[in-house]
Amino acid sequence: MQPNPHRTLLAVHAHPDDETITMGGTLARYSAEGVRTIVVSCTRGGLGEVRDRRLLIDARDVAELRDRELDAAAQRLGVARVVKLGYSDSGMAGWPENHRPGAFFAADLAAAAERLVDVIRQERPQVMVGYDETGGYGHPDHVKAHQLAVAAFEASGEARPTRLYFVRIPLSWSREFAHALRQAGIDAPASAAAGADAGPDVEHIGTADDLVTTRIDVRQYVHTKLAALACHASQMSADYFLLRMPLELAERLWTFEYFSREFPAFDRSRSGIESDLFAGLA
Repeated sequence: MQPNPHRTLLAVHAHPDDETITMGGTLARYSAEGVRTIVVSCTRGGLGEVRDRRLLIDARDVAELRDRELDAAAQRLGVARVVKLGYSDSGMAGWPENHRPGAFFAADLAAAAERLVDVIRQERPQVMVGYDETGGYGHPDHVKAHQLAVAAFEASGEARPTRLYFVRIPLSWSREFAHALRQAGIDAPASAAAGADAGPDVEHIGTADDLVTTRIDVRQYVHTKLAALACHASQMSADYFLLRMPLELAERLWTFEYFSREFPAFDRSRSGIESDLFAGLA
């Protein structure tokens, strides 16, 4: 297959809604700029909490409902293609569901990587985005998604993307995010970085600020991100703390989304913070 002459971004995520929470503004921005954006969702999110059970009336189960929500959110963000690997949700760390047949956490990594390599060969993205080694907050499916992205990147041979980035959540920003919500009278868990409630066992989400190499300005697309979040209604009802944010506050807190360039290595001490995932690429 010939190299893709157009700019293409491929992002690997664990569950429906992760694509919007972690980098919805980035997907919306690049889609609007004519970049072909691809979202790979590893699981169907079937163990997620459904906040309004009425949403299940027309769905066979939670996984089908979340499939639909992912499609709707992706459409809002302008995503060109959604690839659903279809693994079962593994649940939180230590749950017995981590090891059930079909669970993503228990899946053979090499076999899963070959499936992702097929997508890379089909799409020929110049830029690939995955999670860092913590998966953001240690969720088994997020950690496995990191391992999958790295394994597929390394196994993709001549189709390998030019750049590999990890989503990064700067710890200082994470703490400011939760603090600003509380100051606005919006209840938010301490671990509410970017909007992910990691549960009572996680005090803070985030990594050292100096790991960030790349900061994408998405302030023009915050309203799009909020609209995409609302599509994930089973996870985020109208009174969910993120959807209660006034647009002005959301635009301030979500002005940027953050990444680290892992390949080729990027030295921000010499080059400063990047502002474009495609900077310098033909």
